[in-house]
Amino acid sequence: MKQHLYRSAGTLLAATLLLAGCSRDRFHFPDQPVTDVRPGYIALTELAVGVSADLETLSSGSGANTAPATRATAEADGTYRISVTNSATQERIWEGTYADLKGLGAPIEAAPGRYTVQAASESEPAAVAWETPAYAGQTECTVVSEETTTVTDLVCTLSNIKTTVELSADLKELFRTDGDNPLQTVVSLGEASSLFVRDETRAAYFAAPEASNTLTVKLTGDYNTRGEGEEPQYKPVTMTQTIPDVKAGQWRRIVVAVGHADEGNVQIVVTVETWTYDEQIDVDVMSMYAAGEEEIPDYGEETSDPDGPQTSLDGGHDIALPFRIGEELFDFDFDPVRCNELLGIVSAPRDGATVTEAYCRIESENADLLAALAAAGYEEGTVPLYPALGPTQYAIARTDAEGGLVVKVNDAGMYALYGYEGSHTLRIVVTDSENRRSVTPLTVVVERGTTPASGPAIEGLDGFNLDMRHTISPTSPIPAALSVRSQTGITEFGIEILGGEVLPDNELTGIGLAPKMDLLHPATEEMAAMLREFGFLPSDGSSLEGAREVRFDITDFIPAMTALGGTGDCDFRITVGDASGTTVKTLMFTVVH
Repeated sequence: MKQHLYRSAGTLLAATLLLAGCSRDRFHFPDQPVTDVRPGYIALTELAVGVSADLETLSSGSGANTAPATRATAEADGTYRISVTNSATQERIWEGTYADLKGLGAPIEAAPGRYTVQAASESEPAAVAWETPAYAGQTECTVVSEETTTVTDLVCTLSNIKTTVELSADLKELFRTDGDNPLQTVVSLGEASSLFVRDETRAAYFAAPEASNTLTVKLTGDYNTRGEGEEPQYKPVTMTQTIPDVKAGQWRRIVVAVGHADEGNVQIVVTVETWTYDEQIDVDVMSMYAAGEEEIPDYGEETSDPDGPQTSLDGGHDIALPFRIGEELFDFDFDPVRCNELLGIVSAPRDGATVTEAYCRIESENADLLAALAAAGYEEGTVPLYPALGPTQYAIARTDAEGGLVVKVNDAGMYALYGYEGSHTLRIVVTDSENRRSVTPLTVVVERGTTPASGPAIEGLDGFNLDMRHTISPTSPIPAALSVRSQTGITEFGIEILGGEVLPDNELTGIGLAPKMDLLHPATEEMAAMLREFGFLPSDGSSLEGAREVRFDITDFIPAMTALGGTGDCDFRITVGDASGTTVKTLMFTVVH
């Protein structure tokens, strides 16, 4: 069971505490005398609005980096929308077309201050459209009382995102030219998408709703799995690649090609050239898929499709935390030995798809385990899971009614793993019927000779040291995350906040909390609501009681500890209990300013 306690609580707590503290203060400012300020004027009759189309004519082939484009600016046509806005108040004092502006006979009256003069070809560019670039630009000026400010030049550049897709000739040869599943590429930004057919040469222009956006490139078609000279055999494939940090004014030139084809292997790569006004920023080359001669293209070992199967552990274990195997897991009074906590892997495909293939790549710091895998015939530590589990008596694999995969390591398999001490990484690779792949790492830690636990285990995560006091300030927060594990399920979970001058008791009670709180049984429903609000408890209302694994993460809560301006120690004493006993740990902080 994965819980992110205190998630994103810092900002909310800081705001609540500050509001509570500020309610006791009142500020009074003396009235300022009002003076008679006479207006100034903005002269726009000499304004020349230019449009730079450099982006449309840049050469992006070989040598483009060493051959920067020259600026070529043409005058905007009369339909461009012009506006003049007060930069401080956002009041628009004039609006019209470029043609209207040319007809102005006198300067525009304006109060002294800063003003923004804007020009745009489109009032609101379409979400996506073919061959429809939008341009915009702005300049600022300052108006002085009883003086005339003349604005002369304003240059508009691309304000949406230009996108082109090119498929190399050798790539096209790998895909069927007819049939119901033609080779095509869909580029999407949010809900907007544009379909590029096999030989599309046009550009699609996307509106940029955010300062930084993400494009998704999805290539589909029927891929020939046979080699040259053989009778073609086609399989439908779907390949997906995301392109982050896409901004207005950029041209994203996407080229999909075959990277290399040796010894029957095919690697398909995506090259993204990024151009902005008058310069090339970078060239991103990304491996999209790798495929063997008799296989359809799929993801590389380290890459997951965002829509691929979701892999997790059963039994309340968080797959992001280490799965620990120690003596306490086994009942040695039986022959063969029984394991009280079996490792179970569940992989669920999305959108009605089914699991078609799965395997596990095992890496280990224990050379004996790697040697044993090789001796059993598992090359490079790769153990097939589905559709053929492979020659093993240590686990079972099956699909469920929804087409998902269930793998369970049995008693013999758990005891066999117990024989190899150390840390092992299991990389679980699952592919679904839409050829979407997910790669999920799982760490298994074997600790031989350990004694049964006396209370839940509490350990620092992500480098957080539980045995030292940490100094924090408004400008130097730190990550603070713990792993809480119980073999039998949590029966007690309490927190005592020793806030001192940093988080005084009265400030805690003022927002519905208390210096001591029982997270399993909050004192009131109001307190439970606040605990959920701040992330101490699951937002869905579920309980921590009975959980076997909890990620206790107060990283986002740390900045709130500096909100009231107090200095000194601020500690969190955590008491967690289960059937085996009780464990107490203290997170220790010192706040400085």
